[in-house]
Amino acid sequence: VIDQVSLDIASHQLNVEGAIIDLSRREFMLLKALMENHGRIQSKVQLEEKLYEWGEEISSNAIEVHIHNLRKRLPDGFIKTIRGVGYSVPKKTENA
Repeated sequence: VIDQVSLDIASHQLNVEGAIIDLSRREFMLLKALMENHGRIQSKVQLEEKLYEWGEEISSNAIEVHIHNLRKRLPDGFIKTIRGVGYSVPKKTENA
């Protein structure tokens, strides 16, 4: 749990402040990768490697599109963009 946001690995659902939200497979995998590395910046290349299989066609803005869709479902500012580097989510709070 990070700032009232949790992922249910078994059901592939997002829980935001008690509300259950269904995600696409790639959106789930992207958010999972960011949350597993909370407090650390994940580059676009690192995220693409986790989302797409070797040789699979990737559009140039695929990660940005998934991030945009996730941000609509998450608290404001949960996913931070580090311009020219990548994305991060906040570190877990001590009481979480």
